[in-house]
Amino acid sequence: MIKKFKNFTDTFFTFLGFICIAALVVFCVFIENPVSYFLYAFFITVAVNFKGLRYLKTGFRYVIRDFSIILSAVYLVLITMMSLSPFLSIQEFKISHWNWKTIDAKEIKALPSWDSGYKRMGNSYTDVYYAYQPGRTLYTKTESEALKKYYPFWNSQKRDELVNEFSQSVSEKIEKKDFVVFYHPGNQEKSKLFLSTDLFYFQGSLFYNFITSFAMMILAMLGLVSAIVLFSLVKNRDKKQKQ
Repeated sequence: MIKKFKNFTDTFFTFLGFICIAALVVFCVFIENPVSYFLYAFFITVAVNFKGLRYLKTGFRYVIRDFSIILSAVYLVLITMMSLSPFLSIQEFKISHWNWKTIDAKEIKALPSWDSGYKRMGNSYTDVYYAYQPGRTLYTKTESEALKKYYPFWNSQKRDELVNEFSQSVSEKIEKKDFVVFYHPGNQEKSKLFLSTDLFYFQGSLFYNFITSFAMMILAMLGLVSAIVLFSLVKNRDKKQKQ
């Protein structure tokens, strides 16, 4: 009976783990990032691991394992690079949307706001309302969270000050026309706005958000361990004094 229960629990948690991994893959590949990123990573992995694929019939399990590890590493590096560089994101968009064209914005307005963070202070972000006119029809669109700026937990500035600073930087980008708008000639209602063309934008990247959140977790763990050690030392000292 115990053995059957153990087999059932092992099977259940294995299946649950598979579901969690599948959900994470779906979120990263189809929701959080463009599917084209995964396709790039897949073809790069095939090119890098081409010789290893020859042993697919004889060692299917090990070949798939190695391929998955390389694919995950390549994909992680790729999405990190794209997150850090608005310029690269624009170039990738041009490649994956080769028939889209650039167009001047007739009107553009940014509405900066604030989003409270988890294990960090939060981030400023802006939605952008813009209009473009490829022909006789004027189209108005909204690019949600067109630009973000993350702040770590150790930032001592007030939220309103941070939002104002971010708002000023966004206004400067708009004044200098440091943005680009694409539209689909075959379906002119489809468009995409990139609010920054910077080669490198570290504080607005998911990578920056990850490392600052990770730093918070490490410091919290160190604080907890230090508290436990200090409590043990005090307790031992009190014992010695009573003896």
